[in-house]
Amino acid sequence: MLVNFLKFKRICNNITLLNFNLLLSIWLGLFLNMGFLKKIHQLTPYNGIKSVLFLGATLVILIAAYNLIFQLINWKWTAKIFAILLIFIGGFSSYFVNTLGVIISPDQIQNMVQTDVSEVTDLISLRFVLWTIFFVILPIFLITQVKFKQEKVSRLLLKKVFSLVASFAVVGVLLFTYYVDFAAIFREHRDLKGMISPQNSISSLMSYYHKKAPKKNLPLVIYGQDAHQVQRVQKNLPKLMILVVGETARAESFSLNGYAKNTNPELSKQDIFNFSQVSSCGTATAVSVPCMFSGMPRVDYDEQLASHREGLLDIAKRAGYQVTWIDNNSGCKGACDRVEQYQIPENLKKKWCK
Repeated sequence: MLVNFLKFKRICNNITLLNFNLLLSIWLGLFLNMGFLKKIHQLTPYNGIKSVLFLGATLVILIAAYNLIFQLINWKWTAKIFAILLIFIGGFSSYFVNTLGVIISPDQIQNMVQTDVSEVTDLISLRFVLWTIFFVILPIFLITQVKFKQEKVSRLLLKKVFSLVASFAVVGVLLFTYYVDFAAIFREHRDLKGMISPQNSISSLMSYYHKKAPKKNLPLVIYGQDAHQVQRVQKNLPKLMILVVGETARAESFSLNGYAKNTNPELSKQDIFNFSQVSSCGTATAVSVPCMFSGMPRVDYDEQLASHREGLLDIAKRAGYQVTWIDNNSGCKGACDRVEQYQIPENLKKKWCK
């Protein structure tokens, strides 16, 4: 073991910047994008050896593209910093893509920003811990042990230029060779870019803060100012209305909507109206809940406007109803900010909310 450790130290103390960038590119392209590559393999238009070649071309394009970028931004004094940052971001994002099939998008970043301790702890498992150790902590530790081999600036620049040209040529040739296939796949499956780590997290984070993040100190936009009760409820009639907001679900999987398997055995026994043509603004709670209370149609939904405009609960309150939001999960995501709120205690949640 001591001999192996000494060999490892010798390698770490004698690695060139060019090789470091290439190894980092291989790590990101191969190990952090297994889910993306698996999806590409499923969507490939070829069979047999041709499908293997197409998958190999995709992997080589990824590695070459990363290498091209790293040869530009990674220098002796920045390489380890960028590498640690990218492995940290890519390591966690690839876990959700590779093991849970999550597509990283601005909506997912919004969910992450607005999550709570309970939701985070639900994600922690033995698999997550092992993934973190082998794909985040261990690679970062290895990077901290690296000491770059001393090279003349002129020689380093020449090698970088050669690596840049070679990477650009590889990407160009392979994209030209398989352009029709890649264009067809990405045109039909635009969310594939959300599976490529770590760029999925970086681009989604930038998009979130540019387009979705709530802007502070914006004036509240009054909505439905003329709302009023057309007819007062008589004293001898029920005065309580309960609106239950549940988890987003796939309409196509509801037997009430014609799904073959009986997925709604209890609901089907009730005297209910099933609105089969209704769909949410998204599967993310942070998007769907504010949208359904905003009064905006799905196609015109504006998250920035919704974050500082009154919604359904405000209108009901103005009309004279006493409105209370009773929460047993992760909050109303801004929809109930201006009405009375009640959080169900943990002991009652455990007893009744299963």
